[in-house]
Amino acid sequence: MPRLALEVIATSVADAVAAEQGGADRLELVVELSRGGMTPPAALVDEILARVRIPIRVMVRETEPHEIADASIADRLAAAAEAIASRPVGGLVFGAVRHGRVDVDLTARIIRAAASRPITFHRAFEALADQAAGLEDLLSLGAIDRILTSGGPGDWPARVARLGALARQGGSRIGILVGGGVSMAMLPDIAAIPGIREVHVGRVARVPESDTAPVDRRVVASLVAQLESLARRHLD
Repeated sequence: MPRLALEVIATSVADAVAAEQGGADRLELVVELSRGGMTPPAALVDEILARVRIPIRVMVRETEPHEIADASIADRLAAAAEAIASRPVGGLVFGAVRHGRVDVDLTARIIRAAASRPITFHRAFEALADQAAGLEDLLSLGAIDRILTSGGPGDWPARVARLGALARQGGSRIGILVGGGVSMAMLPDIAAIPGIREVHVGRVARVPESDTAPVDRRVVASLVAQLESLARRHLD
């Protein structure tokens, strides 16, 4: 079994470089991590693209609420998606809900603006009233290739069970990217979930573990080493 791929949140050039040096497989580029991650400026995207070689997914978000009722905000999100997609990024990160369901219309608009580049549907997924139905809605849109989720509410065993159910439902059609408060101690359980192939980390890759601390390449390397060890253990 190959090890789980590791996606690390970066908010700066230094974060991006440190994550790559530590062995991360992909970056999620955001600003304002304390607000859940917002759209980074184009200049930062360009600078990081010039400095690292691993794939980058760029956040398209400018409000903490996941329901976007303001048409002017929707216009700005579409413009941001178009601008980001004009660059050699690996994909975008976006999510929106409306009345407890996937906001299919706005998500489809972002997909069109992004010229069908692959998109991670972010943790807005956890605001859905029916996640199984939401997963099918996302599949119908075509360009959504993964869902970022912590497994939702409840204790860790309940979340693990929910992640497993989502992975079974998605199968080979859409990936489940486990993220949201992931710690080193959670990695064995995550690696044991059938169908889960990647994990997303934020604060745990920083020293100290906070929204404003920098990514530490040594911590990223430790996370990668743990994932490699878990993959070898599975083979044994």
